[in-house]
Amino acid sequence: MKKWILSLSLLLIGILAHAQSDKLTKVLPLLQAPTRTSVQNQQVLNLFLTAKQPQLIFSAGASLVRIPPVHSQEPKLLNVIIKNDDGLKQVFSAVILTAMGTQHLELLPLLQQATASADPAVRSYAAAAYTILNPQDKQYANDIVQLYIYDPVFAQRAMNLISASEKQTLSYLKAAARFPQSSLRSAATAWFADMQNKDAAKQLLKMAKAETDTQVISTLATALAKQANILPSLITGLKTNYQTAQSATYALALGFMPGFAVEPLKQALQDKNTNVRINAARATAYMAGVLISPDASRYSTDKTFDTQLIKTLIPLLSAMARNETAQAKPYAENALKQIAKLK
Repeated sequence: MKKWILSLSLLLIGILAHAQSDKLTKVLPLLQAPTRTSVQNQQVLNLFLTAKQPQLIFSAGASLVRIPPVHSQEPKLLNVIIKNDDGLKQVFSAVILTAMGTQHLELLPLLQQATASADPAVRSYAAAAYTILNPQDKQYANDIVQLYIYDPVFAQRAMNLISASEKQTLSYLKAAARFPQSSLRSAATAWFADMQNKDAAKQLLKMAKAETDTQVISTLATALAKQANILPSLITGLKTNYQTAQSATYALALGFMPGFAVEPLKQALQDKNTNVRINAARATAYMAGVLISPDASRYSTDKTFDTQLIKTLIPLLSAMARNETAQAKPYAENALKQIAKLK
């Protein structure tokens, strides 16, 4: 009997979790919308105030930090902090109030306590809000950098208060880029990418020579691809041993550059260096994958043109597939297979 009750309880928990997940899926378009009407923002606030499930509270709360409620809603959020016993909801109410531009210094103890959260997202939101209210305390710079992957605008707002110049911001980002935590290095990488200056590009290239974490490499490759002026450095990177993690960074970055990188890859596929040829074939396969993907428009301004351009590499890849060493052939064959998927 006890086993039956336990099984039924687990089933009910599963059903409730599924229902909450379905609800989040339904409201995500509203939560992720770049802009909202006052009515829509009220709907998000109501969802935040009534939500019970942590995922819903977090998602609605983060959305309200990005697009804050009107100031007349301030009492409702303060009421949550005073009367609600849900810690996550209390913290996000404090963060939302700070995002609204209010100066409730009495929230500082609550926010500082939340900076010790085991959840890096909660910790970073709380740290940014705490810093905005108390910019003299600069101890949470890494958490502010971490926030960039969730809310770049709020992160930048906090950073501006502890950083007197772009040079100082770079210093904070460089420190974060050396941190053992991979998600923090990814966040620093994303921030470097958006800075679009020589110093940031130099730092990204420095990271490319050392990074081995798959998660960071993906972010780093995307970041490098945004720096069109460092294309020659990426091509030089193809000389890296194809068996290393670093070689994947260069190849993937070139793959995110349809159009721009095709001609250099054409030359690289004919290079005397085996590593260069293999990595060029990998980059070509990545590029075809990018053009096939639903996100192609993020990387290509003219998918049809870039598709025709990458197809000009087929003769060189076919020659590699026939005549190359046993190490290189699979890479050429895979690139041809990926290109064949393009219409």
